Amino acid sequence: MQRETIARVAHEINRAYFASLGDASQPAWEEAPEWQRASALAGVDMHLANPDATPEQSHESWLAQKVADGWTYGPVKDAEKKQHPCCVPYADLPAEQKAKDYLFRGVVHELKDIPDAEALLVENEGLKKKLEGLSRPAPITAHSVSVTAAASIDGTPVQYIGRRSEWRDHLYGTGLNFAANQARNLPEATAKVLLRHADLFKVADGADVPVPDASTVTAEAQDDTAVLLEQGKQAEEQQQDQLTKLLDLKQTVSLMDKEIG
Repeated sequence: MQRETIARVAHEINRAYFASLGDASQPAWEEAPEWQRASALAGVDMHLANPDATPEQSHESWLAQKVADGWTYGPVKDAEKKQHPCCVPYADLPAEQKAKDYLFRGVVHELKDIPDAEALLVENEGLKKKLEGLSRPAPITAHSVSVTAAASIDGTPVQYIGRRSEWRDHLYGTGLNFAANQARNLPEATAKVLLRHADLFKVADGADVPVPDASTVTAEAQDDTAVLLEQGKQAEEQQQDQLTKLLDLKQTVSLMDKEIG
């Protein structure tokens, strides 16, 4: 968190603390004189530079700065005369003033690692762009599938016998489609999955399955089974990769929320 934000919070906590003791003379940060803001900022800088500094050392640092600026002890704080009742050694401070140094130190150390709102906006904008990128996976075409893979599948012949004129796989991620009565030669695992639906598929006569010529396989090949299977495989891998990235982003945002909360 920015030093000025930390100083502002520390100042307001100090103001609320003294108000609870019946002293309502402390001004709000926006109305505080420049010397008072500068004093709070100097205190923040001292604790950030010296994380092991004690409340007593914090007061000593404050006192040294006040003396350097010409302040002296006075029973009542008077900015014009540069007098302050705390311009005494730490041991001579009343308990409520010592408590103030403890509060100030605690605020600095609790807030220093919390990101600022502007930093969070920048980071969240980066996450948003990543999410937008994940929603547009790279297109898969038949040209990305090797001719060797498209030319041959050694497996089980499966024929579509359903009533519809066309069937497309929206459940198993194979990427396959069948026209009425079409037969395809499928890998054994894929064939077993489809053959579970006896009302839609049956083991076909091998003669019903077209055999493509490896030298002429294109996007319009006679048998595009291998192409479709490869496309389905790549699409499934892309979806899994996107899901993994989304879960990672969700965890990152969750950790950010915990740090801020």
